[in-house]
Amino acid sequence: MHLTETHKQSEAQHCNHGKPEVMFMVSNNSGLILDLGEYSDKAIEVLEHKVTRNPLYLHSHVQRIYLYRQIKNGDALYGALLDLFIALNTKGFEIRQRLLFESKRYLDPHHFNVLYNQLSDGVSASSVLPLSQYSRLSKGLIGTINLLVTSNHQTTHASRDPQQEAHEYLEYGEVDEARKVLEAAVLKEPWRKELHIDLLEIYKAARDADNCDAMYRRLSEKFIPDHHAWVQTAEHIHQATGDIDG
Repeated sequence: MHLTETHKQSEAQHCNHGKPEVMFMVSNNSGLILDLGEYSDKAIEVLEHKVTRNPLYLHSHVQRIYLYRQIKNGDALYGALLDLFIALNTKGFEIRQRLLFESKRYLDPHHFNVLYNQLSDGVSASSVLPLSQYSRLSKGLIGTINLLVTSNHQTTHASRDPQQEAHEYLEYGEVDEARKVLEAAVLKEPWRKELHIDLLEIYKAARDADNCDAMYRRLSEKFIPDHHAWVQTAEHIHQATGDIDG
């Protein structure tokens, strides 16, 4: 009986001290990916506390982002990325960009779009961005998710999809208009691979080496989801037009 009671007391102490134990587990882990299994929820609480107390300690931000990706919680992941963006503001462009694109498949497309558009300009605690209950650093001056934040700080209601618009122009044989729509869309949303595919098809069909080369140069400063497709298309066009050295 005494041993049973002792065992129960030991279990109770273990449960009561679960969070402190996790705190040590997190603090003593120098890695970025935490594999804590059933302790993940407590680890998240610890990391949220650490981010709140020391916003500039990037290790906690990255661990928190990876942990939310691990459990595939897109809404929480947006909040964690938002906190990283707030902590760094205009600094740390490369790490913000890398973590954002690594997290893309888990994020709502609108959330990804919002953060992507803020990569260059940065985010402050009072920035007007879509609400996140998981953010610990924003000050509550949050905008509505029904508005699209664009790179020039204007907010406009979501318009017709550029791919659909381009297809309508193509149906009426207005190739140049379709190309212009897709070029603008690709520069605005370079992560959308389907826009690249349609644009490359237009370049290829029209043997438009000049616009293809010019757009590739502009995209090289941003993000190209499939470099090989662009290079392959450009080579095909130059070979078809006899401009082998182009």
